[in-house]
Amino acid sequence: MSFFGFLLKKRFYLNFGLSLVLTVILFFIILQFIKIYTHHGDTYVLPDFSGKTLAEIELEKFDRLYEFIVIDSIFDNRNPKGSVVIQNPPPGSIVKENRKVYVTLVAYSVEKVEMPDLIDLSLRQAVNSLRSKGLKIHRLQYVEDFAGNAILEQLFEDEVIEAGTIVNKGSGIDLVVGLGQEHKVPIPFLVGMLRNEAIDAIHKASFNLGTVYFLDEEAPDHSRVYRQDPSWRQDAAQFKGSIINISLRSDLDFDFEALIDELRPDTLSAPDTTKPAIPEF
Repeated sequence: MSFFGFLLKKRFYLNFGLSLVLTVILFFIILQFIKIYTHHGDTYVLPDFSGKTLAEIELEKFDRLYEFIVIDSIFDNRNPKGSVVIQNPPPGSIVKENRKVYVTLVAYSVEKVEMPDLIDLSLRQAVNSLRSKGLKIHRLQYVEDFAGNAILEQLFEDEVIEAGTIVNKGSGIDLVVGLGQEHKVPIPFLVGMLRNEAIDAIHKASFNLGTVYFLDEEAPDHSRVYRQDPSWRQDAAQFKGSIINISLRSDLDFDFEALIDELRPDTLSAPDTTKPAIPEF
């Protein structure tokens, strides 16, 4: 039988149609298998894991939906050790099942830093040096000395601490400062400053930080000075080492520019409330 004659047979078309149907069915089965294997179409809104430890995430069964990969750890004394502080993709992202979620955790061990040499520096220089190291001033102690606002001693937990000594980041350092001839200094204007900006301004002005009050939820990037005690007056002065208390509230729902304009004289420039916060430690 010739080839063309075979093409005219009914059996050829029956077999061809059957093979075509089987091919389509097989192709459909393969597509469904791929869809199931890759979870095609299954998407989830990624939750916010901030503040949760990996153990808590596992307890809530999120590890069955996503694969968590730790890429870094940082020192942060505002959050629990081992908790998530940064995640990528960010919260609210639409992701598939088994999506890799890269997280940065709060370090379990406290970061260590070297104590700088502050002796003979000015108070302003000492504040900046401590801040750059991730340390902070615990208390200023003024003593009679002709070198006004010069650092005479540096103390940690009531003991002299030598430069180069390893201490925990975030530790508070006491500074013994020369009183000089001027025993009283002007009170700084703090209203509108972020928390750490205000603390630095208090210390640089030769005062100690007293109590910090939060009038609403604590938010480092938005908590600004709403009230200070003693309050600022253009001719007001206090003894060096005196305490200044501050009350903070969020700038998200309060007009600090109006408050500053109300409290300050025309000759006093208002703080720039658009500046980014100084990182906490």
